[in-house]
Amino acid sequence: MTKPQFRRKAPAKAELKSGIDAEERVFSLVVEAVQDQRLRAGDRLVERELAEAAGANRQAIRNGLLRLVNAGLVEISRNKGARIVRLSAAEAEQVFEARMVVETGLLQSLARNYTAEAGAALQDILRAEGAAYDEGNVVQARHHSRRFHMEMGRLAGNKHLSQLLYDLINCQPLLMSHRHGRPSEFSGHNLHIKTMGALARGEGDEAVHYNNQLLTALKSEMLLDIKAAEDQDGPPGPC
Repeated sequence: MTKPQFRRKAPAKAELKSGIDAEERVFSLVVEAVQDQRLRAGDRLVERELAEAAGANRQAIRNGLLRLVNAGLVEISRNKGARIVRLSAAEAEQVFEARMVVETGLLQSLARNYTAEAGAALQDILRAEGAAYDEGNVVQARHHSRRFHMEMGRLAGNKHLSQLLYDLINCQPLLMSHRHGRPSEFSGHNLHIKTMGALARGEGDEAVHYNNQLLTALKSEMLLDIKAAEDQDGPPGPC
């Protein structure tokens, strides 16, 4: 039996609805499936299954997919329908370059306005990340890593940069999907701890330094996999 692409967010046999809530369920279901690697680069979306899982009608599915297209996660073609984007090595480099620019501004702002409450929120995520690595659950650890960066963005207080960072981070599992099931050897947990320590001391430049170290190492690992996949399968074709 084929494993379902999506985890249900609507009651079984629920009426299919339109509206912002239904569109948000469509969006979040696809994002979660990509993050959990139930959907990988190039996979087609089963829209009937997505509609049932989200409790969304055709209009809500269409609007949710357009949001995913704008976020860079999905591409739609007339002949092939909706599928998860497959990023090239050049596009992957652009994602990380953009993250460095965006996160530099957010970290500098957070360092200037760091509070005990912010520290507690970040510490909770770091504990969960460390526990996941200790258990050997790399997928869950990477989930907490993304949460850590998103939370730093939220705490910095610039909602526009935070939203941009959210979209960029949600592209990251697309880069990991080139691994073809091979485990990742990279862990940024120690650099997360150092970044948080610098923020707590109000040292924005130091926090940026550690964060850029992490992003550079992660980019290098992912580019090796993407280029290996391109050598084997060829570069991504047009939508």
